[in-house]
Amino acid sequence: MNYTISDDFETSAERYWEMFFDDAYNEALFKHLRIGRQVLEFSREGEGDALVIRRKQILTPEREAPKMLQKLVKGAIRYTEHNLFTARDNRMTVETIPGFGADKLTTRGVYRLEVLGPNKVQRIFEGECTCRVPLLGGKVEKAIVDEVRASYRDTTEFTRRWLRAHP
Repeated sequence: MNYTISDDFETSAERYWEMFFDDAYNEALFKHLRIGRQVLEFSREGEGDALVIRRKQILTPEREAPKMLQKLVKGAIRYTEHNLFTARDNRMTVETIPGFGADKLTTRGVYRLEVLGPNKVQRIFEGECTCRVPLLGGKVEKAIVDEVRASYRDTTEFTRRWLRAHP
């Protein structure tokens, strides 16, 4: 299942990415979302348009899994997220590897910014979720995409407040 999520923000692309990788922002965001976060790797190479950031983190939602996913997994859901950001392209690739059924579930996408003006950007996430479980795959994909959409709604509201409070 392919899907797209987009939202506008009153900030520059440079400020958005600076905030996106900021420790204080991430601590506050993941606390707000009730998601545990452990950064395993983080590296920066280059500067300006040549900047490349690699990040690997384990994320553990601190809430009950959607009913459809509870049928497939027992206990806490956690996943490892791999990010590769390239400033030149204003984009980041995202690959998420679940702690359960990694051989049956693929989730990945491209997170990018379109500059709409001097202080306005549109964040666009183009995602793909594929579940290879006979008879349940489509329902699992829908449940995961619904969760991702809800998380992005919460993230968007939080980020807009953060940008206003931290000009």
